[in-house]
This record gives sequence, C-alpha cells and structure tokens, in this order.
Amino acid sequence: MDHIDFQGPPQRRVKSTDIPGLFSLWRIQNTATVYRTEREHQSGGFGNPEKHPYVWAVALLVDGLWARVHNARGQGREWSNLDRLEIWLREQGISRWQVVNDLEEVGVRRLGEAYYKL
Repeated sequence: MDHIDFQGPPQRRVKSTDIPGLFSLWRIQNTATVYRTEREHQSGGFGNPEKHPYVWAVALLVDGLWARVHNARGQGREWSNLDRLEIWLREQGISRWQVVNDLEEVGVRRLGEAYYKL
C-alpha cells in the first residue's frame, strides 16, 4: 500500500466533474484510496470541527499519479460517512478502493505476537 501525503504542496487534484471524461480517455484507473484527513470546510450537520475534526477524502490514480478529488469550486471533497462515500464511488464507476485511517487510533494494536486492547 502506498502512503499518500496530501498535506504538503504541490497537491495534484482532479475535479469530480472531470472524472467521467478521464475515464473515457483511459487516463484514470478504476481504483481509489479513501483516506482520513482533517476537516477543511464546515458544512451540514457534521460540520462542527470540534466534535468531528476528521472527514474522509478520495484520491484517484490519474495519469499514474495520485490526485485528490475536488468539487467544482476547487475545494477538496469531504465525506463524514463511509456509506455515502461508497455510493458516490459506485456512481462514478469506481468499484475498487482501499481505506486508510492513519489519524485515529484503532482498538487493537499489535505488539510482537501479542495483541492488546487500548
């Protein structure tokens, strides 16, 4: 699995409205990376960054390079819910993705061969 760091410039981006055209030109692969990132925009009922500081973002392989999906206004698209994100991915024609969450701790950590709960 490749690590994707979109925090530092330069950041490649692709507008969600350009995805169908890129697919038709075979410039985009049918694989996505869904990753956890810090909220950039306040929107909807989950827009409180204090209660919900993280959102899901999508990166696509465009011309062999990772690019974050942005909206028509040039802002990074954000999802608070993986269920809605799955629907959006399928609507775009993307059937394969990996989920990466490097920001939040998980319930079980591996320490040598022993497992323990946090």
